[in-house]
Amino acid sequence: MSSEKIILISPAFPYRGGIAATSDRLAQEYLKRGADVEVWTFKMMYPKFLFPGKTQYQEEGTPGPEGTKIIRKISSVNPFNWFKVGRDLKQSGASKAIIRFWLPFFGPCFGNIARIGKKGGVKIICLADNVVPHEARKGDKFLSKYFFKRVDAFLVMAEKGIAQLKETFNYRKPIIYSPHPLFDVYGDPMSKEKGCKHLNISPEFDYILSFGLIRKYKGVDLLLEAFASVKDQLPNQKIILAGEAYDDWSDYQAIIDKHKLNERIIRFDKFIANDDVKYFFSAGDYLALTYRHATQSGVTQIAYTMNLPMLVTNVGDLMNMVPNGKVGLVCENDIKSIANALIDMSNKANLSSFVTGIEEEKKRFEWGRLCDNLDKLSDSVTSA
Repeated sequence: MSSEKIILISPAFPYRGGIAATSDRLAQEYLKRGADVEVWTFKMMYPKFLFPGKTQYQEEGTPGPEGTKIIRKISSVNPFNWFKVGRDLKQSGASKAIIRFWLPFFGPCFGNIARIGKKGGVKIICLADNVVPHEARKGDKFLSKYFFKRVDAFLVMAEKGIAQLKETFNYRKPIIYSPHPLFDVYGDPMSKEKGCKHLNISPEFDYILSFGLIRKYKGVDLLLEAFASVKDQLPNQKIILAGEAYDDWSDYQAIIDKHKLNERIIRFDKFIANDDVKYFFSAGDYLALTYRHATQSGVTQIAYTMNLPMLVTNVGDLMNMVPNGKVGLVCENDIKSIANALIDMSNKANLSSFVTGIEEEKKRFEWGRLCDNLDKLSDSVTSA
């Protein structure tokens, strides 16, 4: 059993969202392995003008992860704070710092913390959800590179991240690809009837679940258009749209109105609290992720945990995450291909087969594998 000290720098409780939830879970896994883990998270993460949602935080009264030492100490925009946190890291006695990266905005903050921390012999391991962001902005490469230059090794959760690091950023240090582990933090699945009862919807219908924040790159509009084209062939199906819209909702509502889909769409316009996630994945007959582009998606890993078949588009690492014909279907990200896949996913025999495949396939997404790969990276770094 390891007794090393590890600092995990990431969004964490009380922040909401998948990155925070899985960072809390990663800390728990290392604690089980005997490590001394501290999670350093933000006291100020996004300035209000950069955050499109209603709140960055969990609902008041939500309990934090038991046994995990979480310290709110980082400001994303205050250089004086970066230097202080860097000095704290330098003096922490940690063997490695695992820094969670997903957005170039945090490059200067993380870069300065890493630069100073390395002077104390701390190895800097980047756990990258995205090497390149979903939605490009001017200056992204410069901001990211500022941090990447200070990183001793990378773990990417999408295979194309390896090429992005080597080709876009000329990164020549150790890199490992390790897929996103299971999102096993939301409880166990239940019967469809119980899920529907909690959501106050009828269990008599078949539900296509679209889950997560609604953004242009996620292609919810493609799903709506495709569904509209085959709705008469799927008279018992409805779509559950579960997630807060970060785009202008009127664009999506226009599609719903144009195709007279209001009776076929059930919308939950809110960030889905942790305690409610299991109800949506239990009520749904399958998950639909019709992304325009992607790296990987943590939502597929919730579906694995909940034994829910998946329909995904052939973008990013989704085909690796969802083997076509085994746990669901992979289609192209155009309306016709999605529509054909919706028809195929309506076959109950197909769905039953996919559930069987999920039980086997989910074994490759165990949390222990992520920790093993992070440790392997750390061991490959000769000096910080």
